[in-house]
Amino acid sequence: MHELGIVMEILDITGEIAREQGLKKISSVTVEIGELSGIIGDYLSECWMVAREGIFKDAELKTERITAVARCSCSAEFEMIKNNRVCPVCKKSDYEIISGREFTIKEIEAY
Repeated sequence: MHELGIVMEILDITGEIAREQGLKKISSVTVEIGELSGIIGDYLSECWMVAREGIFKDAELKTERITAVARCSCSAEFEMIKNNRVCPVCKKSDYEIISGREFTIKEIEAY
């Protein structure tokens, strides 16, 4: 389970930002998780509940899923998972991934 390592990195990064900005408490952290990132949102949330302490003690982890989208050689864009990685227009599997691998800290709510 690599999600614990990811949570620890989120805590490190946001903790550093909080120190730089003189923040006393983190209310929530919002992350974007791509469908192809290999990160399981439920595991990430479970690890968050266990790892948070200090200024993160009551902080909520909010997750937003980024859909995996590809551009086919026929120029059509399609949702990869929904279409089983096959272009719904030409039925080919010759594509370029244009979104869905991301993992981003999107927002930190703090005071």
